[in-house]
Amino acid sequence: MASPLAAPPLVFYLAVAIGVGVVSAMFYLSVLFGGVGALILGYLAPLPLFLAGLWLGSTAAIIAGTAGTVAVLAVSSSLLVALAYLVTGAFPVVLVVRQAMLARTAASGGIEWYPPGRLLMGLVGMGLAALLGAAVLTLDQPGGLEGAVRETLARMTDQIFATQGQQAPDPQDFWMAEVLPGLAVISWLTMTIVNAALAQGALMRFNRNRRPPMRLVDLELPAWLPPVFLAAVLAASVAPDPVSFLAVNTALVLALPFAFVGLSVVHAAARGRSAKVPVLVGFYMFLFLFGWPIVLMVGLGMIEQWIGLRRRFRTAGPDQEDE
Repeated sequence: MASPLAAPPLVFYLAVAIGVGVVSAMFYLSVLFGGVGALILGYLAPLPLFLAGLWLGSTAAIIAGTAGTVAVLAVSSSLLVALAYLVTGAFPVVLVVRQAMLARTAASGGIEWYPPGRLLMGLVGMGLAALLGAAVLTLDQPGGLEGAVRETLARMTDQIFATQGQQAPDPQDFWMAEVLPGLAVISWLTMTIVNAALAQGALMRFNRNRRPPMRLVDLELPAWLPPVFLAAVLAASVAPDPVSFLAVNTALVLALPFAFVGLSVVHAAARGRSAKVPVLVGFYMFLFLFGWPIVLMVGLGMIEQWIGLRRRFRTAGPDQEDE
C-alpha cells in the first residue's frame, strides 16, 4: 500500500498540474510534425496527466487537463483540435483518476480500493458512449456512420493512389470500414490503460503513488458481461444494417475486457514459474508481432469467467504482476 503523502504547498501543486498539462499538450500536438517519434509522443499525451492525477489527486488531473486543453487551443488555434484533446485525452484521465482514488474502510478494518474490473468497465462504457455518439452525429450522412467511414477512407485512398497514378479501389470493397470504429475505440482505450499503468509504475518507483498497484490477476468482470457480449455478436450476425454495423463494433469493444482477463490468466499461470519474466516477455513479443493471438485471449477470458482458471494458479505465493 502506498505510504501517506503530505499535502504539497498550493503553489507547487498548481505549478505541477499546469506544467504537466502543457507538456501533455505538446506531446499531443507533436503529431502535426509527423514522424514515428512524434506519433509515439502523441500516444503518450495522457501520461503527464496521469502522473499528476495519480500523485496529487483528481483535482490536479482536472487542472492539468484544463491547462492542456487551453495550451492546445492556443498553439493550434483550432477549437476542433482542442475539443479532440479534451475528449480523447483529458476526460479519460479525469475519469480513471477519480475512480481509482475512491476507497472505503473494509469490514476487516483495512482500506478497500475501487476494483480494477469496475474501472475497466467504466472505460468500456466511455468507449461505447463515444461509438453511439458518433453514430448519432452521422445519422444525416448517407449510410450513417458506416457511410461516413467509407467516405473518409475513400478520400484517403484517392490521395494515395493518385500520387502513384493508379485507380483507387471501390469504397464498398473496404472491408476494414465495417470494424474501423470499434478498432479505433479499442486503440483509444488501450492507450489510456497503458499510460495509466506507466504512470502508476513510475510513481511507485519513487514512492509517490497514492493507491496500491492494480494487479492484472485481480481483474474481475461483472457476471452480466458475457451474455451482453454474446447478444451483440448475435445481433451482428442476424440483424440488418445499420444495426448489424453498430452491433459488430459494439461486440469488438466489449471483447476488450475479456482480452485483459485472458492476459491475467497468462500472468497467473506464469507467476509460479522460476522463469516468469522471460515467459511473459516472450509471450508479449509473440502477441505484438503476430496480433491474432489476441483472439485467443478473448476466448481465454470468457472461459475464465465461466470456470475460473486463475484459482488453479493461486497457490504459488503472493507475488503478482502489475496491471
